[in-house]
Amino acid sequence: MPWCPKCSCEYEDGVLRCADCDVDLVSREEDIVDWQLLVKAKRQEDADEVMDYLKYSGMEKVNHEVVEDEEMEESMIAIYVSAKDMEKARKCLKGYMMSKAVEKQEAEAEQEDDEEEIVNAYETENFQDDTLVKDLKSSTYTFGIVGVALLIASVLTFTEVITISFSDRYLFSGLMLVIALSFIGVAIHSGKRISSETAHMTNRDQSISDMLSWFETNHDPQSYLTASAWYQEGMDEGAIYYKMMDQLKEEMSKQFPDKEQKIVNSAAEIIFEKMMNDR
Repeated sequence: MPWCPKCSCEYEDGVLRCADCDVDLVSREEDIVDWQLLVKAKRQEDADEVMDYLKYSGMEKVNHEVVEDEEMEESMIAIYVSAKDMEKARKCLKGYMMSKAVEKQEAEAEQEDDEEEIVNAYETENFQDDTLVKDLKSSTYTFGIVGVALLIASVLTFTEVITISFSDRYLFSGLMLVIALSFIGVAIHSGKRISSETAHMTNRDQSISDMLSWFETNHDPQSYLTASAWYQEGMDEGAIYYKMMDQLKEEMSKQFPDKEQKIVNSAAEIIFEKMMNDR
């Protein structure tokens, strides 16, 4: 006599489906499966992936149905496996979840790399900006003066020209000496960087000025944008920015092949801003 593989109800011969469960009946009692809930999924695509993973892992008896979840207050896809396969199914489900987590981490890492590449591709330098040099000069003067003052104080304390209430004047003098030398070291390092950063700043500004002069000599900034083959009236400014920057960078890289990419980017961005302000 046929049996329902889900609710185990027995039917008369000739009946093909269970009236309550709406599943095909089986002819042998050993074919009846003790279905147990493994997991619920919100989306059918996720449920299909889990069931494919379970079947790929060797479990033939996998079933599912749409149920109303009272806690979530929405329809869910319930996935069932045989009671005898439940332990294996849980291990497989754990493996599936771990693989999905790894995929998610890899996707996020790839997205971060892509975003970083985009940022680097359009990274610029500040034209006619000497803030870094000024900061280095300030650090040199400040740390140098404080370091020398501490060094003098350390020597005076050691020679007892200055008396202190500290129990061990040698220890106190030694600590002040270490701090003084550290400050002086920072001052020396900052001072050494001033000349190199000044040279870089001068070279940077001169290079950008050369590129700006070349562009204005060979192109009309006011018509350059509208004359571009890709330009259409009403385009989003963000789309215009990337299209125009790519076009300007390519053209100026050919004209100035020895210039750093950030220098080319800086000149391109200055030209772009001038175009947008003048249009």
